[in-house]
Amino acid sequence: MKCEMDMDVADISRFFANTDGNAISNAFASRRAVMPWRNRQPVAESDIAAIWSRLMSHASSPQRRLAYIHVPFCANHCLFCGFYRNAHTATKATAYANHLVAEIEREAGEPAVRHDVIEAVYLGGGTPSALSAEDLTRILDTVRQRLPLAPDCEITLEGRIIHFDEDKIDACIAAGVNRISVGVQTFDTAVRRRQGRRSGKADAVRFLESIRDRNRVVLVIDLLYGLPGQTPEIWREDLRIAAELSPDGIDLYGLNLIPGTPLHRAAAAQKFHPTTLQHLGAMYEDGVAALGKAGWRQISNSHWARTPRERNLYNLRIKQGAECLAYGSGAGGTIGRYSYSIAGDLQQYDAGVTTGHKPIDGMSVSDDLEPARHHVTAGFETGRLDLGGLTLPHVADARALFGPLLENWQDAGLVAQDGDAVRLTTAGRFWYSNLIAAFNDVMAGAMANRCAARDTASPLSHH
Repeated sequence: MKCEMDMDVADISRFFANTDGNAISNAFASRRAVMPWRNRQPVAESDIAAIWSRLMSHASSPQRRLAYIHVPFCANHCLFCGFYRNAHTATKATAYANHLVAEIEREAGEPAVRHDVIEAVYLGGGTPSALSAEDLTRILDTVRQRLPLAPDCEITLEGRIIHFDEDKIDACIAAGVNRISVGVQTFDTAVRRRQGRRSGKADAVRFLESIRDRNRVVLVIDLLYGLPGQTPEIWREDLRIAAELSPDGIDLYGLNLIPGTPLHRAAAAQKFHPTTLQHLGAMYEDGVAALGKAGWRQISNSHWARTPRERNLYNLRIKQGAECLAYGSGAGGTIGRYSYSIAGDLQQYDAGVTTGHKPIDGMSVSDDLEPARHHVTAGFETGRLDLGGLTLPHVADARALFGPLLENWQDAGLVAQDGDAVRLTTAGRFWYSNLIAAFNDVMAGAMANRCAARDTASPLSHH
């Protein structure tokens, strides 16, 4: 393991939560982001092609695997979205579908692709449903015919109401999609229009009912809380409508002002005042209470299921560190200890596929702490961390590292401990990204201390 670490070892108390007041309102001063590329070392650009060739030519150790397919087109740029890349046109979309099919087919016979089954496929974006029915069918047929999918593989398509007509819904289902996730965000027409959504409340309800009434596919509704103009009353109405539509799953996400988005720029220019953390926490609490009262089962911090057929496999497995094969401009994946990203620039992506090579524009390699990070992330994501299953290289008792931290979090009302089981309260689930980030920093600090001690004790350090 490399011993150089970026962080300075600091008193663990800097990760303590505020124990004076309402935990969901003021446990921390801000919410920390958990970036998937943290603590990974970038690979030199000159080495990427050789490493990729080696990764493709060898079957890695058998494990649960995923596939992610990116469609980088949208009909318009919603003000809150940080994933927008390219405006949709039919010509560009069909050309892109051609390249995507070629990329998948060219790798299909490689040992790294063929060695084990894929249990979940996710078509994200962008807006995958912006593609034509014909192009979606070609892509999905290629995925089912060329990739080693498990018999019960979860195949998710992200969609928006615009451009997603009845014929396209049927074509996607016929081509193998068994789960559709619709980014409704809010049902309130005024709030929707303010964020660049063209359809109103009635359109959204009719569209969701049409998918639900087919009863041929798992339906998931995504809601956002904290949008400009979304009062607590509007949010509670969003929750009521979503639950009464009886989808299979509901996601509740707090608004994150992503740098570079139109909404972030508007906030910086003081064109609106962002929802405070106190109000975001209260809205999350309202969501947990409403869905719990209606009998929904909480699968993760942001996801609830109404029916047994909603498994949420892709999202859960990705947190557990499952390998993920990636296809399409802007996609990201992992194989073994390596993570990679595919060129987000369409011209660069098209040129790479046309010339017969994977258009990777970045690669990084994880350190020895990666399994521990996945263990922590997966545990906190589902609201229960097993400390007994947490192992750190060269650390005899990993649990002892976190004793003072967990004691503080328990006093703050974020967690409850029962032996090695650390369970998150509703407040803890709201602040889960802060808890994951704190664990990560403490683990990194412990390893830095270990490396420094080892280097100091080594006779080589005196030469």
